Amino acid sequence: MYTATMLYYFKEEVFDEACEIWKNEIIEHAKTQPGFVRMQLLVARPNALAMGTWQDASHARRFMETGAFKRLLARLSGMVTADPEQTLWDLKYFAER
Repeated sequence: MYTATMLYYFKEEVFDEACEIWKNEIIEHAKTQPGFVRMQLLVARPNALAMGTWQDASHARRFMETGAFKRLLARLSGMVTADPEQTLWDLKYFAER
């Protein structure tokens, strides 16, 4: 498994709208892509942490090549206080009930 995170710094006054844009631009598109495992958006107003998990890095890379992130950034123009910060992760351990 491969997970990429993106930390967003939204303006408080547009926080809910920005989260809805993220959902529509990213989650809805990602669900249709090969290798998709899960997509999450964790929030701590006014920031949000997106977590996308893919079967492997090649699937995540192909998703980014669809232009989804570029479209998202265009739609979020003026709604953020800083550029998003990306981190890439490989799964080491996992447990669930």
